[in-house]
Amino acid sequence: MSPRQYGSISSDGAEESVELIPHNENFAGNGTSDVSDDKSGKLKERKWFHYALAALIGVISVGYLHGRYHHPRLVDHGVDHAPGDDNNANRVPMPKPLSSLDPTSDLGFRSTKRSGLASPSKVWQKFAHEKNDQQLEFTQPLPTNAWYMNLLSHKAAKDPARAGEVAHVYTIPYIVGVSPPNPKDMPITTTATSVMAGIDLFLPVIKASSRNMQMVFDKYNGVSLGALVDEKKVKNIDEDDSATSYHVINDESSTSISPLGVGLQWNHLDMKSYIVRGMPYGTVAYGKDVLPTILSGNRPTSIIIDNDDSNKMLCGSLTGKPIEQVPNRKAPISKDGTAHTYTVEKELVFHLKQSDFTWVVFFSKPVKLRCFSDAVPMVSVAAPFEEVKFRLDVTEVLSEDDDDEDLVVRMAVASECTTGRSTMKEHCDRTLGYDTVSSNVEKYLELLRKGKDFYPKNPLVGVDFPKEDDEADERVTNVVVDWDFTSTKANKSAVPDQASTKLRGVTQSTQNDVDDDALIMFALPHHLESLSEKDSSMCFHTFHGRTCLVHGSTWEMPVQHGAPQSFLADRPPLADVIPDIAHALKDDVKFQLSENVLRGAADTYFPAKIMSKIGRIIEITHELKHLSGGEDAADYADADESAVAESASAAAAVDLPSDDEIESLLDDLQESVEIWLKPGGKAEKGAEAEFLFDGSWGGFVNCGCKYTFDEGHPDKGTCSNVFPSCPALADVNQDFGNGFYNDHHFHYGYHIYAAAVVAKNRPEWGKRMYERVLMYVRDIANPSIDDEHFPMFRQKDWYLGNSWAAGLMSMELSPHGREQESSSEAIAAFEGIALFGTAMMDAFQDDVENLESARMVRNVGEFLTSMEVEAAKRFWHVWGEQEGSASNSSKVKDSSVSTHINTYPSQYTKKVVGMMHDTMASFQTWFAPQDVVSYGIQLIPFTAVAQRRDDQEWTKELYPVYAKSCEIADMGSGQNSGFCVKNGWSVVQAGLLAETGKVDEA
Repeated sequence: MSPRQYGSISSDGAEESVELIPHNENFAGNGTSDVSDDKSGKLKERKWFHYALAALIGVISVGYLHGRYHHPRLVDHGVDHAPGDDNNANRVPMPKPLSSLDPTSDLGFRSTKRSGLASPSKVWQKFAHEKNDQQLEFTQPLPTNAWYMNLLSHKAAKDPARAGEVAHVYTIPYIVGVSPPNPKDMPITTTATSVMAGIDLFLPVIKASSRNMQMVFDKYNGVSLGALVDEKKVKNIDEDDSATSYHVINDESSTSISPLGVGLQWNHLDMKSYIVRGMPYGTVAYGKDVLPTILSGNRPTSIIIDNDDSNKMLCGSLTGKPIEQVPNRKAPISKDGTAHTYTVEKELVFHLKQSDFTWVVFFSKPVKLRCFSDAVPMVSVAAPFEEVKFRLDVTEVLSEDDDDEDLVVRMAVASECTTGRSTMKEHCDRTLGYDTVSSNVEKYLELLRKGKDFYPKNPLVGVDFPKEDDEADERVTNVVVDWDFTSTKANKSAVPDQASTKLRGVTQSTQNDVDDDALIMFALPHHLESLSEKDSSMCFHTFHGRTCLVHGSTWEMPVQHGAPQSFLADRPPLADVIPDIAHALKDDVKFQLSENVLRGAADTYFPAKIMSKIGRIIEITHELKHLSGGEDAADYADADESAVAESASAAAAVDLPSDDEIESLLDDLQESVEIWLKPGGKAEKGAEAEFLFDGSWGGFVNCGCKYTFDEGHPDKGTCSNVFPSCPALADVNQDFGNGFYNDHHFHYGYHIYAAAVVAKNRPEWGKRMYERVLMYVRDIANPSIDDEHFPMFRQKDWYLGNSWAAGLMSMELSPHGREQESSSEAIAAFEGIALFGTAMMDAFQDDVENLESARMVRNVGEFLTSMEVEAAKRFWHVWGEQEGSASNSSKVKDSSVSTHINTYPSQYTKKVVGMMHDTMASFQTWFAPQDVVSYGIQLIPFTAVAQRRDDQEWTKELYPVYAKSCEIADMGSGQNSGFCVKNGWSVVQAGLLAETGKVDEA
């Protein structure tokens, strides 16, 4: 592997293969496993049989899904939103909090404060005040799963300059870092203790094999923008600080935490940068006494000043002496090798040799600058390797004495394939089937010049939920993104009216007089679907599809909820399979919860899956009892009366569990749901592994269980620890990293689903436990920035549309950023929220205030389910036509066309993504190497939402490879013999076959 290529590129020249993360080891550095302990928060050895529990939720669904598959009908219905004023509170629609209750003082949950790597790093210092015991008290809940968290890790906080690849984030299309190379050995008058603080900008390419895809870059092809700081002159640096350290901005102009970006202010320089999804430029703002420096590991071939081909810049040599260069490889170096000073009014455009990138740099004020460059001498002389081949220093800012405005420097790639001779050939890929910016450099440069004066700072996301009287199948939530853009100019009145800058294509006409100066951002294919004009060549090829430039400081994106969530599928089970279902129910209703589950003496994941299984047994029994009473077709969204009549007749003819049996099972389910939500732990008759409120981050976390087995009776063991001794808060490998915010929606979704079943059947219980169940919902899906205790939509990536499961330790160790394994469990989590909200709306019919809260819970669940389903189809379900193929080569995907577009390169041949990271997707899982597991983890659990989640055309392509992988897994030896059958994945296979429509075979 080349040491300078980041993202784990194989350099053997064989298949451009990309290294995989082992299924049972952590990754570090360039994606290889060089640590012995798994600190990822995913256990090395998830016992396979536990995953059968998820399959068992659908064990009686094999027959239940027969003939039920139906593609959801999405209604084309929009919601108008009137733009607000410039105040944060009114910039976007913001719903009320689901609850105003304090988890500790009102609900009684004990509070914990985090320490070590589980605590917020020092970058959050402006969001905290120090208590008497020197502990930080944070003034608002903080993000734990946001896409930019790698910039906010303890490693990055301590010393960004040495944080390396782990402190990278993918803004799309750029990867941004905070570790510029060391500039010490330049022939200028800086001291030897100078270091560079600032940002690195990299433009990656996709490297793909049959099982893996990564966004990869050559670190020497990047460009760094920042300033020098003398370590010796910086005062008050302690052992936990460095000269290049920074903090998250929290000032009067930007007081809320954005889900779309983060503002960084350097501690020892008056310098700041806003790192935002979709940004076309890297942007750094400099205070009056700070002078910019630009570095690169590539030497330039030309540097043009102010768009004037006759005004070119010459650099000094790295040695400060004349160099006789190889004629056809000349860098723009002066004859005497010294650096001369030039005046630049607005911009520089320079081409770098090895990368073949052309960069443009914009200055908000006239500046004087000089540069230094590496060269290829005629006579080679042995010399130490230098990371920096090109350096550009601003020596003076030419502005009036009373001008207190920041100098803002913005930098962008104008072409990634200037001459066609890049060191990474993918930058010049002409087989995409559509044009990129490199094919239209002049047009792209023109757009960059027009948009140079406006940049986003602290974007806000708001949601406008459906109104009370919206029809059930026409509910739409309008997602509103306000990019919070500002001007680089002193005359802020030049900022366009926000009402005139809605999302539109860059070539789309408008009546806005200042349209030429409107904000430009990059958008992904699903953002572009709402555009009336879809033809655009201003695009990059990225990991997430064709990524194109758009205008608009306010984006409004309607999300159709689709048909209301229900415990029922759209059609009843077929009459001829009802006897088999009834037979299974007679056995399943006798299921006994183990003693330790009823005592809450376990982790928060597997018991919750068992509880959901019981909930499914109860609801399917109720459905058949309902049918046996001769009910009509009103409860089914897609069934005619004759089909319902046949099923009803069949249900009336079978022996179903008695009402007493179901009530007994409900008793157990109620007890098992409730035990986890009793504060105080074992001493207060609550769960032995009690839930706590995390006062540092703002979250609902579990203390964990140090389980002591009762010999011969494993279900009668106990948790030997009590609060404040909490193994899950100290060890990321406990409880799948729950205490470190891993997989919260996976875990809590099962709890919520089980609670929804109890609340539906026992409304008074639902009323009594409503606020406690909301603790799960607020933790993973709080819709309001005004909830003082939980961050807004913890898991959600608003730019991509999916959720992220990886929490705190991912930012410390993963160079690939956020991660999520099971798209289906994420969907199920939000399905559970919708069902709980619906059940509580029925319970609160006579309580107006709580009815409105329950309606919002339902809307949150439906809305997030819809977003997660669409994200799963884009990023986890792999099938359909390649983007850029002949039928769509010139147009961005048209939402009126039903053909599914395959997001990924043709080299990736698997039908699913097993694990998706921010910059990598791979066919594997954390817990088992068998292929069937990577497939199956995208299919569990089988609940009613599965028919909407799994497109029938995809299931038809998936089933043969799933069946083959199950067969291969069963052929394993020793403990792995019969793997697929023993571990429940064969049940998933049967359910998948039912989804394809092959009723008899399933």
